Amino acid sequence: MDKTIDLINNLKDIPAMPHVIVKVLRMLHSEKAGVPELANLVRCDQALCTKLLALVNSAYYGFGKHIVSINMAISLLGFKKTMNLIIAVAMNPLLSFQGAKSLWYHSLYTAAGCEYIAEKYKLINPDDAFVMGFLHDIGKIVLNLIDSERYQTFMSNDIHPDLNIQDERLKFETDHSSTGSLLAARWQLPESIKDAIRYHHYPLKVENFVGPAIVNIVNILVQEKYQDEWFDGELAKMIKLNVDDVSALREEIFNRGNILIKELSS
Repeated sequence: MDKTIDLINNLKDIPAMPHVIVKVLRMLHSEKAGVPELANLVRCDQALCTKLLALVNSAYYGFGKHIVSINMAISLLGFKKTMNLIIAVAMNPLLSFQGAKSLWYHSLYTAAGCEYIAEKYKLINPDDAFVMGFLHDIGKIVLNLIDSERYQTFMSNDIHPDLNIQDERLKFETDHSSTGSLLAARWQLPESIKDAIRYHHYPLKVENFVGPAIVNIVNILVQEKYQDEWFDGELAKMIKLNVDDVSALREEIFNRGNILIKELSS
């Protein structure tokens, strides 16, 4: 029996999307908004301003010159990539529940990996892939609110993620992909993002499965207890992800993720 809707409806405090993300998403869909408007929003948040400049000057993007202007940073990054970084910074408190940053770190590694694979193999828009990867586990926020102590214990499991979600459903009568997709709907996120959240453990259940498949593959690759047999070569072939050296790909994802985490954590 699926109790997802009942569990969420009984929650007293449904997580609200951080206010700065709401503003950024409105700008993204506004014909009047541009670099000056986004720059003004960033300048009003000192932490956001500092982290954005640190990241644009880091090896993650490698522009090769020191950038001190928010306007220049946004111009170089692009409107959508800047939005992605704002989302990553603003989501930190929600994804670091009970003072543990493990979910935030995992989300950043997955985001960096999805962005890298999407760009390297020309699969989907890398900016979209970043957000899919970063938000794929937001349903864990809801499950943690429902029963924090029990869910914290459950999250310490070291089995294959696609098997772990089956165990999650048995124990909680829902799972983080279901709760996450409902949260994404309440936040009015784009359909492609909702699909990546809902189907990242079962990507072939959705018609447009490339995005969810990328998230599935990267989510597995960045597991701390990753085992070589976990890599789904057949799924990779289905999306034309032709990987010669999985270990090298995994190392590159972690290298990129480490840079991102270092700059966003400082």
